[in-house]
Amino acid sequence: MKIALIEPVSTEANVFSKLCMPLLGPVYLGTILRNRGHQVQIYREDVYKPDYAKLDADLVGISILTSTAMRGYEIARKFPKQKVIMGGVHASLLPEESLEFCRQVVAGEAEEVIADVVEGKIKDRIVAGRPVENLDSLPFPDFSLIKGYRLPSWIAPVSTSRGCPFDCSFCSVTKMFGRKYRFRSAESVMREVASVNTRQLFFCDDNFTAHPMRTRRLLELMLKVKHKIRNWSCQVRCDAARDESLLNMMAEAKCSAVAVGFESVNSKTLKSYDKKQTIEEIINAIKSFHKRKIKIHGMFVLGSDDDSEKTVWETLRFALKQKIDTIQLSILTPFPGTKVHEDLERENRIFSRDWNLYDGQHIVFKPKLLSAKQLQLNVLKAYARFYSLSKSVSLLIKLRFRNAFFRFMGYSIIKNWSARNRKLHWLPQK
Repeated sequence: MKIALIEPVSTEANVFSKLCMPLLGPVYLGTILRNRGHQVQIYREDVYKPDYAKLDADLVGISILTSTAMRGYEIARKFPKQKVIMGGVHASLLPEESLEFCRQVVAGEAEEVIADVVEGKIKDRIVAGRPVENLDSLPFPDFSLIKGYRLPSWIAPVSTSRGCPFDCSFCSVTKMFGRKYRFRSAESVMREVASVNTRQLFFCDDNFTAHPMRTRRLLELMLKVKHKIRNWSCQVRCDAARDESLLNMMAEAKCSAVAVGFESVNSKTLKSYDKKQTIEEIINAIKSFHKRKIKIHGMFVLGSDDDSEKTVWETLRFALKQKIDTIQLSILTPFPGTKVHEDLERENRIFSRDWNLYDGQHIVFKPKLLSAKQLQLNVLKAYARFYSLSKSVSLLIKLRFRNAFFRFMGYSIIKNWSARNRKLHWLPQK
């Protein structure tokens, strides 16, 4: 069977579209189906957008996030409904909505059911995916299936775990992967690392150091085996900084950067997000990583009921004072299935359900302590201040090339976003 798997184009504000890092879900599924003898081609629209009128496929699979759902539905309309199946986080959370555009929706993890769905052995319209308990049983994702995707030019994502027990109020991860951690063995991860034709990796786990003993074993193997990886990055929580020996191993194993969910510099907001961390722990984590010359991408979420206009600028001052290398100032987004969505829906504060706006950069609800327009404009101004052209040039002059590169990238993204959204057309008029 000829199968086309499609990842719709990223939203305008998504830095990952600039880094050309694909979602792993379609690649895992494509590899599984290829191994069963099917002809598989994956299209990531950020890299290569096919002429759908000429696409020769018996079956089309579309994986959607909330922010890419509308584009995914647009693509689905180009094919007979019986040819299309859908999956991904958004389809998993709102399967009935997605069914309007396809014959079947796979809700949840699809690896253990995708072959039976594709081959017609499972005919349910909404197919319940099953959590993969033994992650070592999955094949290594074959990136060569992605049309136009070229390693080693770009960063390769590697997943070593699934699940998260913390269940932050704004996060949809647990709705997709559950609250129980599942881990791959360090040996399996290293075999995959050895097979990837690139020098740069991103460990895309929501918390790379969730199981310190397992992480330590992986780092030991990375230090022991002479692999070709020049540098790598990962996502961690602040609590990773409590284990200094683990941080030392990360630095020695060529960890170049960490993405850390700081979320807020407002203690009340941290509590409302159920983040289970303090400002003091955030500062300690920043110092600990910088001490080991590991750069930090600090991620913040603005717009809780305890956030004011002042909070936005306190966040910027904090980032500058602590010398955070790059930042992500997301606006609180009520993704379907999250506690934030349930609360705001109950209070009738969500004013837009245009999924294109659910990308962390557009305000879609009424905040408590300031207007939607105030929050939108102040976040944009703070972003522009951090990613100013002058700061980018200054870093370049100081030969801090990585930070300069990302500052220039941020400057370009913010400038383009501002040009496209100058009229703030989606905001309530009053």
